[in-house]
Amino acid sequence: MKSRLARRIARVCCGAAAAAALVLATPSLAVANPTSGTDVPDSTVTITGLLNGDTVSAYLIADADIDAANNLTYIMAPGLPEAFNTIDELSAVVSDGTNFVERSAMQNAAAAIANNLGNAAVTAQANGNSAALTLGSGYYLIRVTSTNGDTRVYQNMIVDVSPTPAGATYTPHQGQTLAVKMTEVSVTKTVGDNDAESTDKYGIGDEVPFKIVTALPNYPTDAANATFVITDDLGAGLELRADSVLIGGQPAATGAAYTLSTTGNQLKITYNRDYVLAHPGEQVTVTYKAAITADAFSNATGVTANNAKITFNPNPYDGGTKEPSDSTTVKTYGYYFKKTQPDGTPLPGATFTITLNNGQVLTSQSDQDGWVYFEDLAAGQYTATETVVPSGYRKAPDQQFTLSADTATSDNPATGAITENNYLAGPSVIDPKQPLLPTTGAGGVLVLVAGGTALIVGGIVLFVLPKRRNRS
Repeated sequence: MKSRLARRIARVCCGAAAAAALVLATPSLAVANPTSGTDVPDSTVTITGLLNGDTVSAYLIADADIDAANNLTYIMAPGLPEAFNTIDELSAVVSDGTNFVERSAMQNAAAAIANNLGNAAVTAQANGNSAALTLGSGYYLIRVTSTNGDTRVYQNMIVDVSPTPAGATYTPHQGQTLAVKMTEVSVTKTVGDNDAESTDKYGIGDEVPFKIVTALPNYPTDAANATFVITDDLGAGLELRADSVLIGGQPAATGAAYTLSTTGNQLKITYNRDYVLAHPGEQVTVTYKAAITADAFSNATGVTANNAKITFNPNPYDGGTKEPSDSTTVKTYGYYFKKTQPDGTPLPGATFTITLNNGQVLTSQSDQDGWVYFEDLAAGQYTATETVVPSGYRKAPDQQFTLSADTATSDNPATGAITENNYLAGPSVIDPKQPLLPTTGAGGVLVLVAGGTALIVGGIVLFVLPKRRNRS
């Protein structure tokens, strides 16, 4: 009895162990629940190229099933556009690859289908740069939404996870890894004739050219929001020339495409939603000029910043926006020196002038400490000429100097501000005193006057006496 019982127990244990081994050896896909008795297990679709936290949603377009006669059938989702309400029409557009191609067959289909979707069948959140979806057999529209994508707009995708024929039967669709379709949204700001990031070739009174290059976002056509705004804030020391603004090489003016605003020292271009949706990816180039003013030198580094940004919806299905930006800088320089008497004592009241290439004349008068300084100058060579000389002194020689990032590295002691972009001339500029008379004091002056008078009288006598003799 014991031996029979032991053998039965052994057989039961072996069967249980075998069953357990079978379960452990079976792939996880095999334990998914089919939607019918003849359906195949679910498949996995992994979307890559995401940002951590992005949301990936799958909307069922066509539900695939295997009927009792082992035929593959589909049930189409209600409300599909006529051009994409059959499997043949869908299968023709999912083969354009995973790289985004503007206005491709898949993009056109996805845009049309996306307007007629119900609730998402499956939703997953990106962990790192990918998200995995477990999907039943059929066709799906994949939508990615994000609130932390500073420079991207995601595009809808259509994927096929239909069962795969295997002889007289079907097997689940092989797992797929697909790169997300997206477009980048960015802005580039440049300054100067050579489209650089910074310049020191312009000074006070000069009009500096600026350029903004960007492109309209490629929003899905079902986007609830399609915001696109270009904003340029000119820093202190730059004065916008509103009549110089060009968009696409043409004078800017409010119209069907955008609304233009030039309030204060800000340039703002707000594009109309319908225009944005109708012109995906259209390049936008904005140019304008701004004059450098006396405020350009008022900041700590002598650099006037100029910042352009664009506002758009990384997730066009909610109202959140992001603002990628780019900046340029205009650097100006200063020149200063100390005006003194021959003994080193400060000499106030001496006026110097500099004539710029744009014709503007700058004037600076030495203060009580003798400082003469000029601000907001471009890199280059200059000549400072003394045009008003204090009484009792003679004009000093012209001061010639060259300004650059290498020479202008000092602070201006006359202002007390930390600027680090001034050129200090040395040694001090001296006005020589006028030559003195031979003697000083009232007595000396009287002798000189008397001597002069005697010479005048003597001359008159020599001139008049000969004439009288001739008359006699």
